[in-house]
Amino acid sequence: MAIKCFFTRVFLCTVLIVSGAIGTVYAQNKNIDKIRAEAEKTKKEIAATNRLIQEAEKTKKITVERLSLLNQQINLRESYLLTITREITEIEKNITVSKALVRSLESQLEQLQKEYSLILFTLYKVHNSYDQLIFVLSADNFNQAYNRIQYLHFYSNYMIERSEEITLYQDSIKNHIKTQQNLLSQKKNLLGTEQKQKQRLSQDKSKESQALQQLQSRQQELKKQLQQKQLLAKKLDKEIEELIKEAARAAKATPQDNIISKNFAENKGNLPWPSANGRITQKFGTYKHPTLPIEVECNGIDISTTKGTKARAIFDGTVSKIVVIPGRNTAVLIKHGQYYTVYDNLINVRVKAGQKVSAKQELGTIYTDPETGVTVLQLQIWNQLQKLNPEPWLSK
Repeated sequence: MAIKCFFTRVFLCTVLIVSGAIGTVYAQNKNIDKIRAEAEKTKKEIAATNRLIQEAEKTKKITVERLSLLNQQINLRESYLLTITREITEIEKNITVSKALVRSLESQLEQLQKEYSLILFTLYKVHNSYDQLIFVLSADNFNQAYNRIQYLHFYSNYMIERSEEITLYQDSIKNHIKTQQNLLSQKKNLLGTEQKQKQRLSQDKSKESQALQQLQSRQQELKKQLQQKQLLAKKLDKEIEELIKEAARAAKATPQDNIISKNFAENKGNLPWPSANGRITQKFGTYKHPTLPIEVECNGIDISTTKGTKARAIFDGTVSKIVVIPGRNTAVLIKHGQYYTVYDNLINVRVKAGQKVSAKQELGTIYTDPETGVTVLQLQIWNQLQKLNPEPWLSK
């Protein structure tokens, strides 16, 4: 019984060590996979922003939107570099842990081999003399004799199997270390490449600073443009408010309106983007102008995209009105129960008032300024007369 307990202890220790090794490596691999997914997402954002910058650079004129894109690109690059550094750190930790596990398993295997030798020597003596019979016959009872016979067959097979099992795990972890070292080499090379890109990005940042100075030298011109833009924005606000008030006076909300409103609200955070691609270059709310000593209010979000991009409805609804204000492009208002979405700065509008539209249906083409090369869609969301920040409503 004592020998059986010994083998049980050896078996449990081996299982715990090997299971712990596999569990630790698996957990660290999950960390690496998570970081790698973040890096891939950031890389795609960098590529998307870079396309917009290249589009804007086709014209020589510097704009606030272009500055915003450059700033976002810089932030994304730095974030990408940090993510790669985190991944390398995790890989190094993984290698360190794996090496320690291999050393531990080697030590455990050496100890087990000594114990195997001792026990196998004892078994050999029993098996190679008539002491085997005495070993069985000296049992106190039949059950004990039967167990001794079973033990004689079990011990040697058990010890060999356990030794082979540990060796297999050991080889597996060594292969894992080799793989991780290869990954580390790849990531270090990638980090070197990214460092070079960061140097080029630093040069772009210098260009951004020069562009900012250029914009500041045109303060009077920019101020006049901004005042005109805000005046037209107020006219659009007035149109929207009048439309909502008129709709409220005309009829109370129907049960169908309530259902649509509920569905719209429940989809917060999951609504599709109003363009197939783009980056937010102006956020909702009041903020300090990047070049003028004034504060600017934005009732929605500005999404910079590429030339020819179509604006799309973000939810099923009914077109309430097509707003055309002299001096600016077309805006489309869509009703979703008590909610309204506004798609501003469109040309070649494809829908008309009273028309039902579905999510992702094209509404028109987003206007591209021929002088600056900038293509910007403004999206607004209203809950009756309350202006909402559209950003948290859109899917990530």
